[in-house]
Amino acid sequence: MTKPLLCVAAALVLSACSSHSMETTETPSAKPVERASATSKPKGWDSDNIFLGRWQGNSTAGRAVLEVLTVAPKRVRWGNAANGICDSDYSVEQLPWGRNGRFPDQLVPPSQPSDLVYAVVRLTLQPRPCNTGVAVIQLARPLDDSDSLQVVTYDAKGEMRGNYPGLTELPGG
Repeated sequence: MTKPLLCVAAALVLSACSSHSMETTETPSAKPVERASATSKPKGWDSDNIFLGRWQGNSTAGRAVLEVLTVAPKRVRWGNAANGICDSDYSVEQLPWGRNGRFPDQLVPPSQPSDLVYAVVRLTLQPRPCNTGVAVIQLARPLDDSDSLQVVTYDAKGEMRGNYPGLTELPGG
């Protein structure tokens, strides 16, 4: 995807998510996960946005735990038989843009100032956490020409369960 198209897609996703607070800076560990009664998604979420697609885990943990993360308009799925499969509906929470190359619970924050900005969302699994204990999955995508995705998972108490940097988008996502 070219940079202008990626930025337009990001703007569409982020504007579609504008009904969610863009001012909150709380991390999931600051409070327990609250379950919505419905699987709310921002208007336009199911259209082309930068988070939908199939993403390959590239780190050892990413390959072992996530394997391939699939974010579809109504479902999210990852895992394997050895470490458990999660296949769930979800609600969406838009987080503030990750400016200066940073976002909540980033595995390796940049050591120098950066112009890189991340679009960040949290998907709360519905109607309950997966059997693996994951209740929330955070997706952070840089708004540049890269095809990468950073993933952080949390349990129902907001404790971090996993951190998987550098997933790459699979063709035909």
